[in-house]
Amino acid sequence: MPRLFGHLGPSSWRPLVERVGDGYRVNLGRVEQRVVIESLDELRAMLANHDPDTRRLFPTAYPDDAGLDAEYHQMVGDDLLRGQLEALDTVERTVDGQVIDRDELDGWMRAINGVRLALGTRLDVSEDMGDIDPDHPDAHDRLVYEVLTIILGNLVAAAAR
Repeated sequence: MPRLFGHLGPSSWRPLVERVGDGYRVNLGRVEQRVVIESLDELRAMLANHDPDTRRLFPTAYPDDAGLDAEYHQMVGDDLLRGQLEALDTVERTVDGQVIDRDELDGWMRAINGVRLALGTRLDVSEDMGDIDPDHPDAHDRLVYEVLTIILGNLVAAAAR
């Protein structure tokens, strides 16, 4: 398996997300870009197929009233889906390290978090997951989840500056 974040060694260190003038640059290496793009493609397919692992992207508004909750989802479901797809498009369009504006940074956060939520649901992620055992059947997905967590943390930190 390729080494992730290989471009972040001591001699070539640069922040994963850096401020550039009024914008931001997400500095992903080719391997990290591939991980992100493949993850976005998978989420797009999951959304198209109404995969139950995407349920956290469409949270319950009325847990005690199925009728009101169905009405809520009928009213906002298409907007939530459209917003998620637009965020995926933003990342795909800007993954090559170009300078992005604040709205595009927000799209990055939404897209990466969306993938993490779906993947985390599939993996039944908890805080006590421990180290990744390379022989575990979910090792690849858990590694992708960890990489996306690092990227999201850096995006959030950049947005807070």
